[in-house]
Amino acid sequence: MANDETKTVLDESSVAAVRLTLSTLAGHHVAEIFEAAAGRGPIADLAPEAMRARNIDL
Repeated sequence: MANDETKTVLDESSVAAVRLTLSTLAGHHVAEIFEAAAGRGPIADLAPEAMRARNIDL
């Protein structure tokens, strides 16, 4: 498990895959992913983008 000092970076293919996955999920699932990631990390960085694009509120 990574600690607070560890920075995980996704390559472009992985970012595209995460964006595609988030776009296919129901809005409440996208919000749950953001909350589960505690707003930290590369996936939590992409979730707000999907939430804004789809007008999803927490």
